[in-house]
Amino acid sequence: MRQTTIGLLFLVALGLPASVVAGDKVTLKLGTLAPDGSSWHQLLKEMAAEWAQASGGTVVVKIYAGGVAGNEGDMARKLRIGQLQAAAISAVGLADIYTGPQAISCPGLIADDEEWKYVFPRATPAWERVMEQKGYVVLMWGDTGWVHLFLKNPVRSPAELAGLKVFAWAGDPSSTAAFELAGFQPVVLSATDILPSLSTGMIVGFSATPAMALGARWYESAPHMTSTAWGHLPGATIVSRAAWEKIPEATRARLLEIAGVYSVRVNDEVTRMQTDAIAAMKKNGLTVLEFDAAGRAAWQALCERTWPAVRGGVVTPEDFDAVKRIRDEYRAQKAKQP
Repeated sequence: MRQTTIGLLFLVALGLPASVVAGDKVTLKLGTLAPDGSSWHQLLKEMAAEWAQASGGTVVVKIYAGGVAGNEGDMARKLRIGQLQAAAISAVGLADIYTGPQAISCPGLIADDEEWKYVFPRATPAWERVMEQKGYVVLMWGDTGWVHLFLKNPVRSPAELAGLKVFAWAGDPSSTAAFELAGFQPVVLSATDILPSLSTGMIVGFSATPAMALGARWYESAPHMTSTAWGHLPGATIVSRAAWEKIPEATRARLLEIAGVYSVRVNDEVTRMQTDAIAAMKKNGLTVLEFDAAGRAAWQALCERTWPAVRGGVVTPEDFDAVKRIRDEYRAQKAKQP
């Protein structure tokens, strides 16, 4: 007993909380679609190593990358039943828990990077409160980048997009409705069916981030990408509150600090990956479709036709309006600038 007490006092003197040293080991199984060995996967591994060190070895993160834990819907289900304790997923996967973050993905709602940088961090605190009420803690918010439309054949203006058959996610009827309102002909498929469906003509296009289009090689069958974006897709790394609260409070604070550092690194990496992906695809035959001023205005009008399907369909009116209110605040401030 005396030796244990002396040992704990020594560790406290070194700056390690006694509760961490004396506490039980907590293992967090974390699922992600990030490919095994990818930059995203590597950053998660680095964060896990720092967590282990900061917790005195009492917090162990086991990462299941590359879809080993299933698709994002599977991960959300496994979080609910305790087969996973954490996940790094996009807003599409988060929608199985809470749809709010999809509001910022609404086509045409966010105009550019500067607008995104203003709106996103101001929207997340409200989302975090809802996530906590649902039993989850957000470790860090992420950004998977701008979503673009990829097509088999070039178009000169948005008017030529009318009636085109495009991929729509299976199990997401609201996004299908949004495509219909925009004038497309959505074809509901699994993502694994995109390539064969492009080759057979079942679809002539799909929407995706450049990194996804490159990584899956979808762009090779649809080598024309609109320069104007369809939307922006955020994501988050979350942990179940039940698992999180097994970690001593002082340690949790330190782990969140570390996660905050990696949030910046991940988002910087995403920006680099998207830029590199477009450059790589252009070298291999990708054509970027540029619209003139009239075409860009027509594209914005096309995007805004989806809003009734998003507001009250994909997300609640309250969540949609909250994001739009922050966006309008930014635009009002920008308009006052000399």
